[in-house]
Amino acid sequence: MAGMDSQAAELKARDRERWLSVLWAPTVARPALVAIHAYDLEQMRVVAEAREPMLAEIRLAWWREQLEQLSAGRLAPPQPLLRALRHDARPRGVDLGALSQLEEGFLPLLTEGRLDASAMADARGRPLFQALATACLGRPLSNEEAGSAARAGARWALARLWRGGWGQAEARLSSLAPPAFPDAPAGPLPLPLIQLDRLAADDWARLAAGQPLARPAGPGRQWRMALAAIRHRSP
Repeated sequence: MAGMDSQAAELKARDRERWLSVLWAPTVARPALVAIHAYDLEQMRVVAEAREPMLAEIRLAWWREQLEQLSAGRLAPPQPLLRALRHDARPRGVDLGALSQLEEGFLPLLTEGRLDASAMADARGRPLFQALATACLGRPLSNEEAGSAARAGARWALARLWRGGWGQAEARLSSLAPPAFPDAPAGPLPLPLIQLDRLAADDWARLAAGQPLARPAGPGRQWRMALAAIRHRSP
Protein backbone atom coordinates (compact mmCIF):
# COMPACT_ATOMS: atom_id res chain seq x y z
CA MET A 1 0.00 0.00 0.00
CA ALA A 2 1.34 3.40 -0.99
CA GLY A 3 2.44 5.53 1.91
CA MET A 4 2.76 2.64 4.36
CA ASP A 5 3.36 4.10 7.83
CA SER A 6 3.34 2.87 11.40
CA GLN A 7 -0.45 2.79 11.62
CA ALA A 8 -0.71 0.76 8.40
CA ALA A 9 1.94 -1.68 9.59
CA GLU A 10 0.19 -2.12 12.92
CA LEU A 11 -3.19 -2.56 11.25
CA LYS A 12 -1.73 -5.27 9.02
CA ALA A 13 -0.22 -7.02 12.04
CA ARG A 14 -3.20 -6.75 14.39
CA ASP A 15 -6.14 -7.05 12.01
CA ARG A 16 -5.20 -8.32 8.59
CA GLU A 17 -8.80 -8.49 7.41
CA ARG A 18 -9.33 -4.80 8.01
CA TRP A 19 -6.02 -4.05 6.32
CA LEU A 20 -7.06 -6.13 3.30
CA SER A 21 -10.35 -4.24 3.10
CA VAL A 22 -8.42 -0.98 2.93
CA LEU A 23 -6.58 -2.25 -0.16
CA TRP A 24 -9.92 -2.47 -2.00
CA ALA A 25 -10.60 1.23 -1.39
CA PRO A 26 -9.56 4.06 -3.73
CA THR A 27 -5.90 4.90 -3.19
CA VAL A 28 -6.72 8.44 -2.14
CA ALA A 29 -8.92 7.15 0.70
CA ARG A 30 -6.56 4.56 2.16
CA PRO A 31 -4.56 6.75 4.58
CA ALA A 32 -7.81 7.99 6.13
CA LEU A 33 -9.18 4.45 6.46
CA VAL A 34 -5.98 3.27 8.12
CA ALA A 35 -6.12 6.15 10.62
CA ILE A 36 -9.76 5.45 11.47
CA HIS A 37 -9.17 1.73 11.97
CA ALA A 38 -6.07 2.50 14.02
CA TYR A 39 -8.10 4.72 16.32
CA ASP A 40 -10.61 1.92 16.91
CA LEU A 41 -7.78 -0.54 17.56
CA GLU A 42 -6.28 1.88 20.08
CA GLN A 43 -9.57 1.95 21.97
CA MET A 44 -9.62 -1.84 21.99
CA ARG A 45 -6.02 -1.94 23.19
CA VAL A 46 -6.93 0.24 26.17
CA VAL A 47 -9.59 -2.28 27.21
CA ALA A 48 -7.50 -5.37 26.46
CA GLU A 49 -4.51 -4.11 28.44
CA ALA A 50 -6.52 -2.68 31.34
CA ARG A 51 -5.34 -3.60 34.81
CA GLU A 52 -6.97 -0.73 36.64
CA PRO A 53 -10.36 0.07 35.08
CA MET A 54 -10.32 3.67 36.30
CA LEU A 55 -6.98 4.34 34.62
CA ALA A 56 -8.25 2.77 31.43
CA GLU A 57 -11.33 5.00 31.54
CA ILE A 58 -9.02 8.01 31.85
CA ARG A 59 -7.06 6.86 28.79
CA LEU A 60 -10.25 6.53 26.75
CA ALA A 61 -11.37 9.96 27.90
CA TRP A 62 -8.02 11.44 26.85
CA TRP A 63 -8.41 10.11 23.33
CA ARG A 64 -11.96 11.40 23.12
CA GLU A 65 -10.89 14.85 24.27
CA GLN A 66 -8.10 14.99 21.68
CA LEU A 67 -10.51 14.19 18.87
CA GLU A 68 -12.97 16.77 20.14
CA GLN A 69 -10.18 19.34 20.07
CA LEU A 70 -9.24 18.40 16.52
CA SER A 71 -12.89 18.56 15.49
CA ALA A 72 -13.09 22.08 16.90
CA GLY A 73 -10.03 23.14 14.90
CA ARG A 74 -7.64 23.22 17.83
CA LEU A 75 -4.23 21.59 17.80
CA ALA A 76 -3.69 18.30 19.59
CA PRO A 77 -0.42 16.91 20.97
CA PRO A 78 2.10 15.83 18.28
CA GLN A 79 1.08 12.19 18.52
CA PRO A 80 1.34 10.08 15.31
CA LEU A 81 -2.21 8.72 15.30
CA LEU A 82 -3.72 12.11 16.08
CA ARG A 83 -1.59 13.63 13.33
CA ALA A 84 -2.87 11.02 10.87
CA LEU A 85 -6.48 11.65 11.84
CA ARG A 86 -5.99 15.37 11.38
CA HIS A 87 -4.09 15.26 8.10
CA ASP A 88 -5.64 12.18 6.46
CA ALA A 89 -9.15 11.58 7.85
CA ARG A 90 -10.42 15.09 8.44
CA PRO A 91 -9.72 16.32 4.87
CA ARG A 92 -11.86 13.42 3.59
CA GLY A 93 -14.83 14.90 5.44
CA VAL A 94 -14.67 12.67 8.52
CA ASP A 95 -16.30 14.21 11.60
CA LEU A 96 -13.70 13.47 14.28
CA GLY A 97 -16.07 14.61 17.00
CA ALA A 98 -18.56 11.96 15.93
CA LEU A 99 -15.78 9.36 15.68
CA SER A 100 -14.82 10.05 19.29
CA GLN A 101 -18.24 8.75 20.35
CA LEU A 102 -17.24 5.15 19.69
CA GLU A 103 -15.69 5.31 23.18
CA GLU A 104 -19.20 4.47 24.41
CA GLY A 105 -18.87 1.05 22.84
CA PHE A 106 -15.85 0.24 24.99
CA LEU A 107 -16.62 1.89 28.36
CA PRO A 108 -19.11 -0.78 29.52
CA LEU A 109 -16.29 -3.32 29.46
CA LEU A 110 -14.47 -1.26 32.10
CA THR A 111 -17.39 -0.55 34.41
CA GLU A 112 -19.57 -2.73 36.59
CA GLY A 113 -23.06 -3.67 35.59
CA ARG A 114 -24.92 -5.75 33.05
CA LEU A 115 -23.46 -5.80 29.56
CA ASP A 116 -25.75 -5.12 26.61
CA ALA A 117 -23.98 -6.56 23.58
CA SER A 118 -26.32 -4.96 21.04
CA ALA A 119 -26.00 -1.51 22.60
CA MET A 120 -22.21 -1.76 22.76
CA ALA A 121 -22.05 -2.91 19.14
CA ASP A 122 -24.17 0.00 17.97
CA ALA A 123 -22.18 2.52 20.01
CA ARG A 124 -18.92 1.29 18.49
CA GLY A 125 -19.95 0.26 15.01
CA ARG A 126 -22.16 3.19 14.05
CA PRO A 127 -19.57 6.00 14.33
CA LEU A 128 -16.77 3.74 13.08
CA PHE A 129 -18.49 2.65 9.88
CA GLN A 130 -19.99 6.07 9.20
CA ALA A 131 -16.48 7.53 9.42
CA LEU A 132 -15.12 4.79 7.14
CA ALA A 133 -17.91 5.35 4.60
CA THR A 134 -17.29 9.09 4.61
CA ALA A 135 -13.56 8.55 4.09
CA CYS A 136 -14.21 6.16 1.20
CA LEU A 137 -16.55 8.58 -0.56
CA GLY A 138 -14.75 11.80 0.38
CA ARG A 139 -18.02 13.61 1.07
CA PRO A 140 -20.85 13.78 3.64
CA LEU A 141 -23.16 10.78 3.68
CA SER A 142 -26.79 10.93 2.64
CA ASN A 143 -29.34 9.81 5.24
CA GLU A 144 -29.66 6.48 3.43
CA GLU A 145 -25.89 5.98 3.32
CA ALA A 146 -25.51 6.92 6.98
CA GLY A 147 -28.22 4.47 8.01
CA SER A 148 -26.74 1.68 5.94
CA ALA A 149 -23.26 2.28 7.38
CA ALA A 150 -24.69 2.33 10.92
CA ARG A 151 -26.43 -1.02 10.38
CA ALA A 152 -23.33 -2.64 8.89
CA GLY A 153 -21.19 -1.25 11.69
CA ALA A 154 -23.48 -2.66 14.38
CA ARG A 155 -23.37 -6.09 12.72
CA TRP A 156 -19.59 -6.03 12.42
CA ALA A 157 -18.99 -4.79 15.98
CA LEU A 158 -21.41 -7.37 17.40
CA ALA A 159 -19.59 -10.21 15.65
CA ARG A 160 -16.25 -8.82 16.82
CA LEU A 161 -17.31 -9.05 20.46
CA TRP A 162 -17.22 -12.83 20.01
CA ARG A 163 -13.84 -12.79 18.26
CA GLY A 164 -12.05 -12.25 21.57
CA GLY A 165 -8.97 -10.23 22.44
CA TRP A 166 -10.58 -8.30 25.30
CA GLY A 167 -8.17 -9.07 28.13
CA GLN A 168 -9.78 -9.12 31.56
CA ALA A 169 -13.16 -8.29 30.03
CA GLU A 170 -13.14 -11.64 28.21
CA ALA A 171 -14.70 -13.48 31.15
CA ARG A 172 -17.65 -11.09 31.31
CA LEU A 173 -18.24 -11.36 27.57
CA SER A 174 -18.10 -15.15 27.64
CA SER A 175 -21.17 -15.20 29.88
CA LEU A 176 -23.29 -13.34 27.32
CA ALA A 177 -25.81 -15.12 25.15
CA PRO A 178 -25.57 -13.94 21.53
CA PRO A 179 -28.45 -11.54 20.81
CA ALA A 180 -30.43 -11.32 17.59
CA PHE A 181 -28.22 -10.35 14.66
CA PRO A 182 -29.34 -7.12 12.95
CA ASP A 183 -30.76 -7.40 9.45
CA ALA A 184 -28.38 -6.73 6.57
CA PRO A 185 -28.18 -3.10 5.46
CA ALA A 186 -30.48 -2.39 2.55
CA GLY A 187 -28.83 0.81 1.34
CA PRO A 188 -25.58 1.48 -0.50
CA LEU A 189 -22.19 0.83 1.09
CA PRO A 190 -18.60 1.33 -0.10
CA LEU A 191 -16.92 -1.95 -1.01
CA PRO A 192 -14.57 -2.17 2.03
CA LEU A 193 -17.60 -1.98 4.34
CA ILE A 194 -19.50 -4.57 2.31
CA GLN A 195 -16.55 -6.93 2.71
CA LEU A 196 -16.37 -6.46 6.48
CA ASP A 197 -20.14 -6.94 6.74
CA ARG A 198 -19.91 -10.22 4.82
CA LEU A 199 -17.25 -11.48 7.21
CA ALA A 200 -19.38 -10.51 10.20
CA ALA A 201 -22.35 -12.39 8.73
CA ASP A 202 -20.16 -15.46 8.27
CA ASP A 203 -19.06 -15.28 11.91
CA TRP A 204 -22.63 -15.02 13.11
CA ALA A 205 -23.81 -17.92 10.97
CA ARG A 206 -21.09 -20.08 12.49
CA LEU A 207 -21.97 -18.96 16.02
CA ALA A 208 -25.63 -19.75 15.41
CA ALA A 209 -24.70 -23.22 14.12
CA GLY A 210 -22.37 -23.90 17.06
CA GLN A 211 -19.36 -24.03 14.74
CA PRO A 212 -15.89 -22.61 15.45
CA LEU A 213 -15.11 -19.27 13.85
CA ALA A 214 -12.95 -19.37 10.73
CA ARG A 215 -9.32 -18.32 10.98
CA PRO A 216 -8.96 -14.56 10.42
CA ALA A 217 -7.79 -13.72 6.90
CA GLY A 218 -7.71 -17.39 5.99
CA PRO A 219 -8.26 -18.47 2.37
CA GLY A 220 -12.00 -18.83 2.81
CA ARG A 221 -12.35 -15.41 4.37
CA GLN A 222 -10.24 -13.77 1.67
CA TRP A 223 -12.37 -15.48 -0.98
CA ARG A 224 -15.48 -13.97 0.61
CA MET A 225 -13.89 -10.54 0.32
CA ALA A 226 -12.99 -11.10 -3.32
CA LEU A 227 -16.47 -12.43 -4.11
CA ALA A 228 -18.02 -9.34 -2.52
CA ALA A 229 -15.83 -7.21 -4.78
CA ILE A 230 -16.89 -9.13 -7.88
CA ARG A 231 -20.56 -8.76 -7.04
CA HIS A 232 -20.13 -5.10 -6.11
CA ARG A 233 -18.53 -4.28 -9.45
CA SER A 234 -20.84 -6.38 -11.65
CA PRO A 235 -23.32 -4.33 -13.72
